[in-house]
Amino acid sequence: MDARDKILETAMRLFATQGYSTTSLAQVAKEAQVSKALIFWHFQNKEALFRDAVQRTLEPYLINVLDDLEGLAEDDQLRRLIEEYYAFVAKHPDSVKLVLGVLLSGDSRRDDFLGRITELHRVYRDLLADVLERGRRHGIFRDSVRPELDASVVMTALHGILLQRLLGADTTHSGELLERLRNTFVDTLRR
Repeated sequence: MDARDKILETAMRLFATQGYSTTSLAQVAKEAQVSKALIFWHFQNKEALFRDAVQRTLEPYLINVLDDLEGLAEDDQLRRLIEEYYAFVAKHPDSVKLVLGVLLSGDSRRDDFLGRITELHRVYRDLLADVLERGRRHGIFRDSVRPELDASVVMTALHGILLQRLLGADTTHSGELLERLRNTFVDTLRR
């Protein structure tokens, strides 16, 4: 890992755990085991480091799940989308913490970030809704399925599981919740 990547990874972790205002460049330098001058070589200031750390944080959110869905029936597509969301959260906890920290802060940097996160959320919810609509048309899901509403229910449940995981809840329990959502909820939508 090169020095810039090391600085970004360290900054991302510190911003995620401590927040922007309590993370100093000196602390980033110390934990990344680089000089403060090297941070300024790569980043104009703390704000630029934060922006690049946020950008790096958002990169994994641009996951391509469409190939994973190909050839699956709509109920299995829905299950796969639920699994992919949970797997992403489990694989990127610091990224998720940083996103939540920025969103919950009253900081002015929040607005641009919020727009990007809202768009990513909308895209994933719309993907779920499209799968539900296609499944309803193909007779896999009940006629009473309301794609946008049910997709929002799935997203709400996934956010709840995410928060429990981030709050240190027993991951076995989170796994059981995921399993329940993936199977029982999806089964209630089936004909």
